[in-house]
Amino acid sequence: MKYTHRRAKNRVLWLFLVFSFTNAFPHEPQYGLQFRAYSYEPEMRTSLDLSPDDFITFPDGFSLDFDVKFAFKEVQSYGYVFRMTDRSDHKIDLVLSDKSVSFSSSPGNIILIRDFAEVKLVPDQWMKVRLDVNREKSELKVRIGNLVQQWEVPEVRAFRDVRVVFGKNNYHETHAVDVPDMTLRDVKLEDREGVQYHWKLAKHTPDGVYDELKHRFARCEHPNWVLMQNTVWKKESTFTCGENSYIAYNPDENVIAVADRQFFYRFSLNDKQLRKRAISRGLAYPRYANQMIYNPADARYYAYNLVKEGDAREFAAFHPAAGAWAETTPHNHYSDYWHHNRYFSVRDNVLYLFGGYGHHKYKRDVFRYRVSTGEWSQHTLAGDSIEPRYLSGLGVLGDNRLLRFGGYGSESGNQELSPRHYYDAYSIDLETLSAKKIWTLDAPEENFVVSNSLVTDTANNCFYALCYPFTRYNTTVVLYRFSLTEPVAEALADTISLGFKDAGSFVDLFLDRANRQLVAVTSSGIAKDSLASISIYSLSYPPFKKEDLYQPVPVVKKTWGMREVSFAAAALIALVLLVYFGVYFVTRKPEVPEVPEEEEEEGSTGITSVKSVRKQAIFLFGGFQVIDANARDLTAWFKPLVKNLFLLILLHTIKNGKGISFRKLKEILWFDMTEENANNNRGVAMSKIRQIMKHVGEIRFLKQGVYWLIEFGTDIYCDYFEALVLMRKIKESPVVGIKDLKRLLAIVSEGELLPNIQIDWADSFKSDFSNDFIDLILPLMTRKDRRFSDALFIDMANAVFIHDRLNEDALRLKCSLLVKTGKNGLAKNTYTAFVKEYAAWFATEYKYSFDQVIG
Repeated sequence: MKYTHRRAKNRVLWLFLVFSFTNAFPHEPQYGLQFRAYSYEPEMRTSLDLSPDDFITFPDGFSLDFDVKFAFKEVQSYGYVFRMTDRSDHKIDLVLSDKSVSFSSSPGNIILIRDFAEVKLVPDQWMKVRLDVNREKSELKVRIGNLVQQWEVPEVRAFRDVRVVFGKNNYHETHAVDVPDMTLRDVKLEDREGVQYHWKLAKHTPDGVYDELKHRFARCEHPNWVLMQNTVWKKESTFTCGENSYIAYNPDENVIAVADRQFFYRFSLNDKQLRKRAISRGLAYPRYANQMIYNPADARYYAYNLVKEGDAREFAAFHPAAGAWAETTPHNHYSDYWHHNRYFSVRDNVLYLFGGYGHHKYKRDVFRYRVSTGEWSQHTLAGDSIEPRYLSGLGVLGDNRLLRFGGYGSESGNQELSPRHYYDAYSIDLETLSAKKIWTLDAPEENFVVSNSLVTDTANNCFYALCYPFTRYNTTVVLYRFSLTEPVAEALADTISLGFKDAGSFVDLFLDRANRQLVAVTSSGIAKDSLASISIYSLSYPPFKKEDLYQPVPVVKKTWGMREVSFAAAALIALVLLVYFGVYFVTRKPEVPEVPEEEEEEGSTGITSVKSVRKQAIFLFGGFQVIDANARDLTAWFKPLVKNLFLLILLHTIKNGKGISFRKLKEILWFDMTEENANNNRGVAMSKIRQIMKHVGEIRFLKQGVYWLIEFGTDIYCDYFEALVLMRKIKESPVVGIKDLKRLLAIVSEGELLPNIQIDWADSFKSDFSNDFIDLILPLMTRKDRRFSDALFIDMANAVFIHDRLNEDALRLKCSLLVKTGKNGLAKNTYTAFVKEYAAWFATEYKYSFDQVIG
């Protein structure tokens, strides 16, 4: 400890004024830029360049002003806060170090030495730094914290045109890689007329930040933007404990408490430490669906036992000094109230419990336990009816009013009778025990249930909930913000991965006011070991969508000379030609070779393989295949992850025209990764796709809002896209074109859509296409259209069989036509194959004989 204290006292700032005579080479959210420092490899450290394009000119002098704080978490505290240079590579450096301070130029040529050892540097405390350069008086003035030093330095006259770089410096003659563990905000450059540039370092762009006044761009490499902490969940701790552990939040000590049969765990949200102590006397009854609450009135934790009436409902206190629970009554009754909601009223000293599930029944019960009397009572809410449910969320509105939202249940309470998701919100008055519906949200694209607790923000008329699909084990938790007065919701932040096993899992949400952050707690059961994995996450408050953190690219007015005008005119012409000849993929008509209308011969199918003469093509029917401009098959170049990403974006682009969101991509491909790692993997995979597809034709990945989509040039063909266009054309045309119909049959007769892609996300595309195709073709098969030959009808039946092998309409049509054309053996073989497959699928014989099918 003494050694650490002595090192802390020696931390000082260095200010270097260096002259090199070598040739020059042409409840606002917390914000700031956190620098990657010594613990990162040099190429991954942070750089903020205020002048990436050219020097900034100040004829009379200038001031550099900013706020900075140091963490001192690194092993080494040395590094450049900033390096300022002029056109001759004279330098002014502000350096943090454990050692002494000096000014120097080239080695051995000391010009000026100054230190700021008197400045008391407090870890993680903002400090003002200001540098004034007066060229007229040859004065240099520096303020660090409350300490000001001023000198007459003739060499500062050279600083008319300046370049300012914080952290790592990549310029050849002024290169520096040592970066301190610091956070920066509100960087300003001033002259006599006032502040000219102000880089707030809050909202930003993917590769830098614009100043707030004149939109001057500053380039930033490898940043850690503080505002990103409002969009990215940070995993604070993960540990293993017993299954169905109790979880509670203690706002007095800012602690997440977890209790199992053997230990009482306490994770501090202040010092990020996990502490545990053995329990000398545990609860006599099993944990099951019961829970734990913290009572601020007496600063104690309580566990409760909620079972059927007469089965020893209890309310037991934990005694920290003894590490023991109060004595309880043993029993082994399985709970009827899994995933119920709980609220402890400090004002009334009463515990309230709502809903739950058990023994195939959803509950609407309301229980009340009065600590003062030790009495349990059961109630029914008056007012608007709240259907029986579990997995809903509960929050506090104030004035003895609660908010209950969402869940899963049924109107009757019976699990077997039409269970459904609920998206309604209710205000519950604890005085009258009555409920009033606030609104009902439209069902989302993907159903979800809700965290046990809600965080309400009545000042901003909203509340927050963790929402997640509970119908799969590997699920994804998303934070949503909901309006308190109208059914409006939006997803925020990134996602949390969760292994959900219904009764063996738990999700909760709390507000840590001391650290201005939301806290998510998840519990995932590990059934084979009777254990659970507890994870604790934090997110700075208020939360944002990631896209809300980006600055819009400013439109800067500029006066152009003749050169720029000529260039702009050429660019405009090129753009017009591009728009004329290269149309957006999902709206352009595919390039389809002209097939001359011809008379059909009886007995000839007239089907020509779509793949036989194609180059620069993407085939999805009969299997994924990519052919380049030289007719080479590039399919093997697509590794599984790259192929899945390509197909996900391709199919969503073609089907809905807007592509697929990164959130959805992460859920499917990188559900177990952080958003940053998933985004990096996405970028690498897209780069590989581009490298492959450049051999095929023109391709671009576009991001529109939160959606990724693909744009193709007209030189690339896709059978799936053409099939959808032809189906739409046939459906909407009053007269079916024979050529279009034959072309469609030729495409789909290659085989099923992506038969070798056996992944959940692909199933919806397969089933949707098969249903749409069959719904289109079946009415045509029953038409008495003289233009349709028997051979064409057989082709239609064969195509239907590819997408529905047990389609009885196709069986009747094909068998009857084969008999009609004298192919009795083929008809019988078709029937026999159908009957065998029917028996294999349904374990029963097909009810119609061959004669009945062709009759």
